[in-house]
Amino acid sequence: ARQFSGMNPVLSGLFAGCAAGVLESVLVVTPMETVKTKLIDSNKGLLEGVKYIVGKHGVRGLYNGLAPTILKSSSNQGLRFIIYNTYKSIVAPEGQQLSAMQSLSGGMLAGVLGCYANTPFDTIKSRMQGMEGARYNGVLHCAKTMIKEEGALSLYKGVLMRAARVVPG
Repeated sequence: ARQFSGMNPVLSGLFAGCAAGVLESVLVVTPMETVKTKLIDSNKGLLEGVKYIVGKHGVRGLYNGLAPTILKSSSNQGLRFIIYNTYKSIVAPEGQQLSAMQSLSGGMLAGVLGCYANTPFDTIKSRMQGMEGARYNGVLHCAKTMIKEEGALSLYKGVLMRAARVVPG
């Protein structure tokens, strides 16, 4: 992997991962996740659901939860780059290649650690994109409300299922 000129490899990986996370959040993930979450909540089909969202909230309605999606995706990708690159530097010193099993193990380790570190952002994102999302006026308000009403562990709802999904990928 190429590093940014003169930049520490850890910071280079963090920057590359965060930049990738921001781009994927804005261009793909937020609209798709918003539609998916609202469709699950509303029990509508894809086209009917998109028409409903755009009709009720405009195109902006497709971007509910953009801030937590950016936080989730950028922290997830940044952490994965850092964890994988650190793992690689420990397992395969400079110039050595990882075996397929070492590469798989490093990817899975990065996936599970990243998942546990940023699941609160994912949970907040899902809440803000759901049919009840309008009750929150931002990421911090959503987090505080969840903690107040359901306890701090509510930020980790679904973490095991998320880990099962992201670790192999």
